[in-house]
Amino acid sequence: MSLNDPDQHLSRQTVSDVLSLISLALFVTYVVTLLNAIPPMAVGQPAWLSNLISALLDGAPLALVGLGMVHLLAYLEPGQLRLQARRRAVARWATGAVIGFLLLIPLQAVSAVQGYGLVARSQSSAMAVATERAGEFQRAIGAATSVEDLQQRIAALQGPGLRLGEGPQSLPDLKRTLNERLQESLSSSRGVIHSPWRPELWAIVQRTLRVLLLALVYALAFAAGSQRRGREASLLREFLAGWNRLRARGLRRRLEARSPTRRALPADMAYFHGLSVAREPQVSGPLP
Repeated sequence: MSLNDPDQHLSRQTVSDVLSLISLALFVTYVVTLLNAIPPMAVGQPAWLSNLISALLDGAPLALVGLGMVHLLAYLEPGQLRLQARRRAVARWATGAVIGFLLLIPLQAVSAVQGYGLVARSQSSAMAVATERAGEFQRAIGAATSVEDLQQRIAALQGPGLRLGEGPQSLPDLKRTLNERLQESLSSSRGVIHSPWRPELWAIVQRTLRVLLLALVYALAFAAGSQRRGREASLLREFLAGWNRLRARGLRRRLEARSPTRRALPADMAYFHGLSVAREPQVSGPLP
């Protein structure tokens, strides 16, 4: 079967139609996913911001595959003006997607700060409750007038770890023992509450790293398929070309800074050479 066979052309047209529908379905699915995550608007809430960032990143492969299909269609059908126009339009849209994914980095920073603030307030609240509870035990221990009274006060507070069946039985010794245990319990609670290994803090760190990496990866991927208006090269190629120019400019400056005297040397040599030529005697006639 040759390339000019009508059946071959019909087959390619069928493949193009299928790929066009699939790419459109992927774009629509991505947009619907985002619209599901946006309402209700709650910009100041960390949960809403986290859900929006997750929706943008989780659905990004759909839009990325759709972008690749549009470029593939334009490559397979170079003579189809409609497909070429669609490719240019989608490539310009991908430029905005690159900017959007880069903006996710500061958005995630804001979300991380808000999440850390919630964890810090939760820690402060838990520590305040523990301190208040310890104060109640201290007041009960200090106000006890006998061992039986102390036992009743401790039992009424239902304090774990402050049992009276151990150690000395005199009231001063019991009060000292219970105060020591109370301080140990308070110190242990403080260490647990303010521990840097809390699951809430690690969840924020892990989420931040995930968003940073995926945002950069998707920004580069969409930049490879994006194209500014009036430009032939992709946004990624433009960036690489600009980066190479900056590197070459910096290398040229470093080389010039290493040999500042060599630039003036040829002019000095020309000057002294001109003086020597001017002072040479002019000889006329044949030499002896």
